[in-house]
Amino acid sequence: MATMLNETYSQLPSPPLSPASLPISTSLFCNKEAELEYDDDDFDFTEKEIDYLESILGFPIERPEMQTKEEILRSKFMNMMEDGVEINGEMTPYSYAIEKLHNIGGKVINKKTMDAVQFRVYETGTEKYQEFWVHPIFLSLQSFQFFKLFEEVKENNEQGTIEIEVPYLDSFAFVLYWLYTGDNSKLLEIAKLDENFCKGIMENIELLEINMVAF
Repeated sequence: MATMLNETYSQLPSPPLSPASLPISTSLFCNKEAELEYDDDDFDFTEKEIDYLESILGFPIERPEMQTKEEILRSKFMNMMEDGVEINGEMTPYSYAIEKLHNIGGKVINKKTMDAVQFRVYETGTEKYQEFWVHPIFLSLQSFQFFKLFEEVKENNEQGTIEIEVPYLDSFAFVLYWLYTGDNSKLLEIAKLDENFCKGIMENIELLEINMVAF
C-alpha cells in the first residue's frame, strides 16, 4: 500500500513556487485589484525577471519610465552644482571651485597647456570657423552642453580636434573669455557699444546652457 501511495505522489505535479523562492531580486506584492505595487526607486528587475513574473501572474507589469542618456547627464550636472566638485579626492563647494578657476583663467585662456584640447568652432549654416585651445574643466563646470560634450568625448575615447557649432561665431571668443574670467563688466561695456554683438553673446550662452548663476 505504501508503495502505491509513493508512486501516486511521485506522479503529481510539483507545487507552485512560493514567493520566497521566485527567481527575482526584490519582493513584490499585489493589491485587491491584482495590480502590482512597487516603488519606482527600487524597480531594478531585468527584462527576463519581468517576463517570468508576467507569465506567473497572468497580466502585464507596467515598467517605470527609463531616463534618457541626456536626462542622466543633466541630473549629474545638477548634482555637481548642488553637492560640489571633487578635486584631488575631496569635495569642494561648486561656487568656490568656479571662483578659483576664474582667478587663474586669464593666464591660461587659449593657451596650449598639457590639459588643453583644440576646439574648431563653426558658425551654424556656414563654413566659417575659428580654432581655440580650451580646458575642459573651465567649460564643463559652467555649461551643461559642454559638460555633456566632454562626457561623450571621454566615453568614446575621442582624440584630436573637437568640432562644435554656435549661432554667432564672432562673439564666441568673448563667451570663452567670460567662462575663463567671470568678468561681467566687459559684457556691460559691449552691451552699450554693440547691441547686435551682445545679442550674439546671449544666444551663444543660451544654446550652450551656461550657468549664469556662477557669475
